[in-house]
This record gives sequence, C-alpha cells and structure tokens, in this order.
Amino acid sequence: MLERLTEKRNRFIELSMKLPRVREGFQSSWYIHARMFGQIMEPAFVGDAAARFELVAALNFISRGEVFRGMSKLNKLFAFCSTDDDFAAWYFFMGTCCEKLGFSQRAIVMFTESAKYEPEFYMVYLLLAKCLHEQKHYEPALGAYSHALECFKNKPQTDTLPAVREEPLIGSLHGNMATCLVMMRRYDDAEYELYEAEGFGYSPPLMNLTWAILYAATDRKQLARDKMSVLRDTLPEIEARSVLSVEEILAGKSPRFNLQKLEPEKLDEFWRWFESRQDKMLGGFQGAFGENPFNELNTKLKELFDCKSEQVLFALSRDAGKPCISFFDNYNLTFEIWLERLVDRAPKSVKEKWSFYAVH
Repeated sequence: MLERLTEKRNRFIELSMKLPRVREGFQSSWYIHARMFGQIMEPAFVGDAAARFELVAALNFISRGEVFRGMSKLNKLFAFCSTDDDFAAWYFFMGTCCEKLGFSQRAIVMFTESAKYEPEFYMVYLLLAKCLHEQKHYEPALGAYSHALECFKNKPQTDTLPAVREEPLIGSLHGNMATCLVMMRRYDDAEYELYEAEGFGYSPPLMNLTWAILYAATDRKQLARDKMSVLRDTLPEIEARSVLSVEEILAGKSPRFNLQKLEPEKLDEFWRWFESRQDKMLGGFQGAFGENPFNELNTKLKELFDCKSEQVLFALSRDAGKPCISFFDNYNLTFEIWLERLVDRAPKSVKEKWSFYAVH
C-alpha cells in the first residue's frame, strides 16, 4: 500500500517539476537549506522526489518561524522513511523543531534517535549536547560535544557559502566541554579545555564565569574574584545572578563542590519512611495504582538533601527480578558521598524486595 502511494506521489511530483516555476522554486530552496544541512539532507530520501519535496516544504516553514506547520509536514513524512539516512534526517529536523519551541526534553529524545544512525553531520551532536547541557546532564553533554568536535574536524571541505568559521566553532566546543568538566569536578581537564578554547580565539565574557567557578572550586580565591570583577564590567546582570554561587563555593558551602554535613539519623528516617510506603510503591512499579507513588519519593529526597539549586534524580528498572531504584548524583559531591551511604544503610527487610544503586 505504501509503495503504491509513494509511486503515485512521485508521478505527481515529476509532472509538477516539468513546470519551470515549481522546478526552480524547489531547486532554489533545496540549495539554500543544503548550504547549512547538506551533510544530513543530501543522503536522505534518495530516489523519492516526493519526500524530498515535502522535506523542503517543511524546512521552508521552519525557516520562516512557522515551526508547528513545519512539524506537521515532517510528521506526515515519517511514513516514507526507509533507510538509515532517512531516519537520521527526520529525527534531526524534528529535534530542531522541538529545540526551537523550547521542548528540550523532547529535543533530546529526537537528537538521540538521530545520533543512533551515526550520521557524520556535526550539528546532530552539537544540538544534542546543548540540550543535555541545558538540562544539566553534564556527562552525556560532554560526550556529545566531543563527538561534534570530531565530526566537525573530519567534515569534507566545500566552497559552499555561508562557510562555517572553523576556529570560533572549535573554540566554543572546547569552552562548553570545559563548563561540563568543571561541573563534573574534573578540574585539570577543565582548565586544559579552557586554554584550548582561548587558543582558538574563543574567550567570550561569559567564559569568565567558568574560570571563576574553576578557580573557586580549586581554592584560588583571588583569581576567582578577579574573573568575577571582569564579568561585572562586561555582563553585570550575569555577575549579579552568579556572584553568590561563586562566593558559596569559596566559603565551602556549595553542595556540588564542597561536601556538606548530613545527620546519619536522617538516612535512617528516610528508610523508615520508605519501608512504611514500599507496598504502595511496589504496586506503583507494577502499574497497580493510578496515582504515581514515586512522586512522594521525589519529595522525600528533596527534604533529605535540602538543596535548593539541585535535586537527586532517580530511575526505575529491574535487577535480577527485583524492582530497582538508581539514585543519580550527577557529580554533585554531597550527593555522591551521602547517596552511597544512603544505599549502604538500607535495611535488610527492604533489600529483600528492592535493589538500590548510587550512580553518576
């Protein structure tokens, strides 16, 4: 059925393309979009003129800011994807729409699906990295930035305009990698990436904040304050929003960079609460309750760590037939230490029914 529809669509497009106005309009639009997206567009929908026509129409809407209309066109195009290149392009452009609309979580899903087909187009990994970074998923963001850098360096050279200026882009990738590494407390690697960014001429005012956090976390107080002073002169609004966070690090009170005290009794209180609610959560894990009981667990973790800027995330899975909860510290030092202890203090009566892990 789909083959017959594809054949019918292509016959119609072939007839339409005989009209000079239609043919020239399509060729002009394809050329314009291919200047930016050629590496992922050119291999897609080869031999399917109708699909290419629809893809260009969708991109025309998106480029004019009519993103929902573009998404509607793309949705209809999914049924005609058949090759890895088709799917890679479709997921990439859907991710682009989601990113433009501010749907970061959905964009992450779409860009991740595109990346599974291993396209050589650096923007797949760059946009994925930016969305992950925005959501504070530092480790996968770092990996995506690194892959984007590799793809960009290996991309074929073309004379097509507008050409992407290599040094600023490479510098920005190193700078973003440095920001992730600082938040992951990999200070030596972060400092190396910052110098690499500067070596490519990339030193925007906001990078002073990354330097300041790095210096504060490594107890170089005066250097941290010097960088904040430069930031105040160039981006006073950013400096005003971030100065307290930097001073918190310098004072040893930042949960991410400085280990904060937590009363062990609070861990035991958590497990007493969990034991009293575990039957309900087991039912929720098996889909037996309409209301999600794990919302209570989220609230309890917030109470336990009392960290306003970050929270402990968790994921549900199965481990050797038992329901499993993995707690993610996301490289927050306080979470890392105390989540390990929380898992270790789980009572035997709870461990008989559940598995628990503390992970990055």
